[in-house]
Amino acid sequence: MNTYKPHRYAVAFLVVTTLCLPWGQLFANTPENPLAPADTSSPRSTLFSFIDIVNSSHTQLQEVVDAYQRSSRLYFTTGEIEEIDRFYSKLELARRTLNFSELPTALAAAEPMFRYRIFQLKEVLDRLELPPKESIPDSTTMSTREFKRWTLPGTEITIERVQKGPRAGEYLFSSETVERLPEFYERIRHLPYQSKTTAGWYERYRYGGAGLRAVIPLKWFGSMPGWAKKPVLEQPIWRWIGVVIVLVMAVGLFFLVRRAGLVWARRFESSELGALWSRLIQAVSLLLIIPLVIYVLTINLRFSGLFLEVATLSLWAAFTLILTWSTWLTCSVLAESIVTSQQLFVGSIDSQLIRLALRLVATVLSVTILVVGAQQLGIPAYSVIAGLSVGGIAFALAAKDSLANLLASLLIMFEKPFRIGHWVKVDETEGIVENIGFRSTRIRTFHDSLVSIPSDQLVNSAVDNMSKRNRQVEEAVLKLAYSTPSSAIESLISDIESFIEQLPTANQDESFARIDAYGEHSLHLLIHCSMTVSNYHKEKMAWRHMLFEFIKLAETNKIQLV
Repeated sequence: MNTYKPHRYAVAFLVVTTLCLPWGQLFANTPENPLAPADTSSPRSTLFSFIDIVNSSHTQLQEVVDAYQRSSRLYFTTGEIEEIDRFYSKLELARRTLNFSELPTALAAAEPMFRYRIFQLKEVLDRLELPPKESIPDSTTMSTREFKRWTLPGTEITIERVQKGPRAGEYLFSSETVERLPEFYERIRHLPYQSKTTAGWYERYRYGGAGLRAVIPLKWFGSMPGWAKKPVLEQPIWRWIGVVIVLVMAVGLFFLVRRAGLVWARRFESSELGALWSRLIQAVSLLLIIPLVIYVLTINLRFSGLFLEVATLSLWAAFTLILTWSTWLTCSVLAESIVTSQQLFVGSIDSQLIRLALRLVATVLSVTILVVGAQQLGIPAYSVIAGLSVGGIAFALAAKDSLANLLASLLIMFEKPFRIGHWVKVDETEGIVENIGFRSTRIRTFHDSLVSIPSDQLVNSAVDNMSKRNRQVEEAVLKLAYSTPSSAIESLISDIESFIEQLPTANQDESFARIDAYGEHSLHLLIHCSMTVSNYHKEKMAWRHMLFEFIKLAETNKIQLV
């Protein structure tokens, strides 16, 4: 006799109900992990990860575009634009399956460049009959192989293991494959599609106007006249028209900023500082305009092919050179601003040292900018450094004398044996120091001529700095006739010494008047005067005044000078 057991029926009901639940739909609706990386653990994983990512992105993107085309709206809604951007950002996963290490960073980092490479690879794969999935080596198979690479049968498309760097151990489409993708696409584009999942996406992206969708409705590009779509140098004519507009606007903006810079420069008292500011403003404007032009050409107009590569590399090269120029101008502006604010003499040692220090800073920064910029353009850093080293050696040999003068100028600047305005004697040259430069020192002689003495010669010569004297000594000899009475001579000497004692600039302890020698026709009265004066001109004026007084004193004592 069977006993009724209700709990068994309850369990059976739960089992049947559970089996009937739409588990597949539940799992299908599980949101994707946006941080999940592409599987690059083997050639098989890399190949099909790339295909699946591009296919799913295209399918979702096409749904949004089809909904827009069916609507009566001219522009995409904000939500649609966000979805489009999200689908395109998913291509970053596909990008991670390609090895861009051999392409210049300035190109590889540009969105249009890696998207074009992704679409070209997908176009090539869609026209090939791929081998069965099981025949493509997985990670287990590759672990037993000596050569960690796999080539798609009948092609030169290779997936190989990365040997070094942050992605070592991953299998990526080789750098040679990535570099040759435009060639592969041109050779296979005439063949029919084997898979039409993303058919025509590359051509629509390459020649369409979706990059301008925020400004020009995408629907208008469909009704554009045929002549505007005609390709010239692999670009449609409407795109070349866009280039002309962009360049005209960029040039107009530059001249507008240049005009503003000239107006700004007029507010400075120093014309040199104003000119430096004007040039710096122009350089900074170019540093802002060039990236903007690159963005419009690549993101909005979506240029492709050779023009994209040449224009991008050329503009970034110009950006690097202008950034170097801006660095020099910035340091020059800082130096001149400090000199002006501190009211230093333009050619003084202090001002020269300030300029020198900032020029050294500018040199270090410029070399750094050139090395980093060269790496971005695909020139190895060691090549740039080696070139700078060889060029530096050649320059040093060719400018040996100039370098000797430069080093000598540095010694003069640091030791400061004299300053601008000092009265110096160098060999046969005597005068006032007018300028101390990096190659020579200029001295204004008392004959009003200007003598330039190379710094190398100056440091190897005896320099007599007359302005460094604590006391300035002048001597004069009065020749008295032998017939002059001794009392008159004594009276003259007493009067001269009294006169000197009354002078505020004279040093009485070191000043005197006395009979110094017996000449052939006269007695020699030596007058030795030590004075404290601030500069050469005051010394000479004081001494001239004293000489006149000596003559007057001789006349007062009725002494005839011979």
